[in-house]
Amino acid sequence: MDFYIIGKEHDLASKVFKCACLIDVKVRFVMPDDSIIKIYNTLNAVCFVESDCLSGELTRQFDKTSIVVLSKRISLEQECVYMREGYRGIIDTTLPPQQIIDLLQLLLSNVELIYSRAALSKIALEYLQNRVLEFKPISALTRKENQIVTYIQSGLQNKEIAKELAISPATVKTHVQRILKKTGAKNRTQIISKTAFF
Repeated sequence: MDFYIIGKEHDLASKVFKCACLIDVKVRFVMPDDSIIKIYNTLNAVCFVESDCLSGELTRQFDKTSIVVLSKRISLEQECVYMREGYRGIIDTTLPPQQIIDLLQLLLSNVELIYSRAALSKIALEYLQNRVLEFKPISALTRKENQIVTYIQSGLQNKEIAKELAISPATVKTHVQRILKKTGAKNRTQIISKTAFF
């Protein structure tokens, strides 16, 4: 794996460059307007980019999942913004050199994301809250509708469900229509995905 560090000399990137030089990795310091950036996409590399250099043409050239943002004393909210935008991680350049080296070694061992535990917890909580809101309508299903959902999840069709419940296929169809409306699903496949955890 190669490391490319994009930034201005004597700024955030230089500290990370010095730390990267101490471990077994190919590292190249690149100025934001350097032509070497154009060949970056063909390489299996991690690209460290100073937060000031993220805008414009530079970030449009790269897959954000390979970019680690370099910044000083970043807030939890800004860290979460970078994670939501799909960046691979962030390194606070005010950390002691050994901690930066440890983070670089994590990247070498193919750890996918470099974020603080607080940021990861916050994003995970947001995800769970969104999932709960997404599935909230399910609790409005009647006992019979929940039974029908179970049969739909098992792959049974309306006639088979009707036979299992000793009701008419027309009644099953009515229940399925109510389930679609209550869950916001558009078809049986969406019913399965929207009720997967219930």
